[in-house]
Amino acid sequence: MYIEKDKFAKVFSQMTDEASRPSLPTWNELPDLDLYMDQVISIISKYFNTHSSEKILTPSMVNNYVKLGTIPAPIRKKYSKEHLAYLFMVCTLKQTLDMATIQKIVPVGLDSSQIEYIYNSFVKNQSKAYGYVTENVLSVALPIFENEGGNQDRLNDLLLQVASAANIFKLLTEKLTDCHSDK
Repeated sequence: MYIEKDKFAKVFSQMTDEASRPSLPTWNELPDLDLYMDQVISIISKYFNTHSSEKILTPSMVNNYVKLGTIPAPIRKKYSKEHLAYLFMVCTLKQTLDMATIQKIVPVGLDSSQIEYIYNSFVKNQSKAYGYVTENVLSVALPIFENEGGNQDRLNDLLLQVASAANIFKLLTEKLTDCHSDK
């Protein structure tokens, strides 16, 4: 596979920029007012930069999450701060994990203070993980970028390492959620 060094460098530059910014709003930054579906979709969508034409969230997705028990049902067609927290976590995690695993990580039926705690922890740890991964991948990538001619084999190796790491983290997440108990 041929990887264009300049495009690869641009991706890593963007990652570094993104790692320095908060990726999701904290609990206190979520609106306290109950919202209608279109408002929820608008708020959630503005936080996710997708590189494809695929939407991160649609009304039918929200309805399916409710039917599956992944998020609580709306109250009189309105969605609360708790719903937004669930949706931010689901939209983030669904990019890698299946719904059964997500439901173990963030079960429905929690009270507001539990959701607030889990959500704030999620936001904080996502930011930490983003920084950690970016820092470690960049430490491997920078020598490649600094080499004038570049090294195609090393670029390919880096790509394969990142893909393999994603798979390992997914498997580890699934195994850890299987260790969870309700006690």
